[in-house]
Amino acid sequence: MAPRIIPEPGKAPNVSRDAQQAYETLKTGGVIIAPTDVGYAFMTCTQVGIRRVFAAKDRRRDHNIGIIGTYRQHRELHMLPESKFELTRVLTKDMGMIVGIIAKFDSKNLHPRLAALDTATLSQITKGDTISIAVPEGPFLRELGRLCDEDPQGMLMFGTSANVTGQGQRFCIEDIEPTVLESVDLVVDYGLQKWHVYGRGGVNFDAENMQVLRMGAGYEIFRDRILRWFPHLIEEAGVGLDQDPEHRIREPSARSLKGSVKNDT
Repeated sequence: MAPRIIPEPGKAPNVSRDAQQAYETLKTGGVIIAPTDVGYAFMTCTQVGIRRVFAAKDRRRDHNIGIIGTYRQHRELHMLPESKFELTRVLTKDMGMIVGIIAKFDSKNLHPRLAALDTATLSQITKGDTISIAVPEGPFLRELGRLCDEDPQGMLMFGTSANVTGQGQRFCIEDIEPTVLESVDLVVDYGLQKWHVYGRGGVNFDAENMQVLRMGAGYEIFRDRILRWFPHLIEEAGVGLDQDPEHRIREPSARSLKGSVKNDT
């Protein structure tokens, strides 16, 4: 069965209306394909939905899946010092950049959002004592995330790229395999996505150890901002941030680095 597609042909996006429809579909156990700046993504909120996604992707049922969430969820679920939360706030909320943040969670005293999950889902969104939360950019996902944050049950969204496993990011609905499209209940078609020139997913960042796990789209921007504004965290961790070999940039100027001071608030 063909999925419902919004907005209707010939109509422009309406973020608040479209996010509400997406939220209602997810709330009732459905699966959607939604736009992110690093490509279209499957999203669901249930174990049944995860199984549908994995079947469409031809992915093993025991494979992990990440949370597509909000900065608020990142603060609630991750355990990090305030200095790291300042860094992630600046990168995601203030500067509007999608970042997949990996950090530890309290596995002994589960946050209510996690405690509400069934065992299978909890095992799929965690890896050891860490959990991955992608804090997205863009008005649509921010509005959808806000609706989830205000949901009485504290709904979490789980997501992965909308493609058959191993086939790469899809930045236009027209490029998504028909079998993938047919597997969902709702498609939010916002046209060509912003970071298509990279052909990559988003940056994945181990915030506890200050290590980049994936040089995703816009990595050179991500790197520049950390080196300019948070060099002390890099120095404290004793690590470096490698240049992107495909998108090399000049290093931040000495003047920029001189003005970077540690904020203890």
